[in-house]
Amino acid sequence: MKIALFSMLFVALTCLSAVNSTFIVGTCDSSKCGAGQVCICEGGVSHCVLLDQCHDVAIVQTIERSWVENGQSFTLYRVHIFNYGPRTLKNIAIQTDCTLDPRDQSSVWNIEYHKGFFSLPSYGQGIATGREFVFGYIDRGMRSPNLFIRALQY
Repeated sequence: MKIALFSMLFVALTCLSAVNSTFIVGTCDSSKCGAGQVCICEGGVSHCVLLDQCHDVAIVQTIERSWVENGQSFTLYRVHIFNYGPRTLKNIAIQTDCTLDPRDQSSVWNIEYHKGFFSLPSYGQGIATGREFVFGYIDRGMRSPNLFIRALQY
């Protein structure tokens, strides 16, 4: 009983520490804005916008396939970032929490992943107006990980 309670507490603390991480995109520090807000950086100036008022960017996460390997379940996800805004999106900070558990280091591709945040690769040109960017990852289990837009840089 004590071990189970400790395990649940450890998982909860791990989730909270992942959610409290910060990531800087342009002049936007992902911790600058509150819950349910996105930091938007335009021309070196940053401001906070309610997430439900941010219509320029959308993220769609789809399951490509799931399988079992050596008794462990895995799922391949494809994530599409759509830029509906009037200008090129130079970078984005997408935060995850403890629901993301990549299979290994090579299980995330076509995007940078560091300390619970996805961001566009430094070699890219951003996402032009009306275009999309696609990345993928393999996660342990069959539950879709949570993804949160935390900062946008134009």
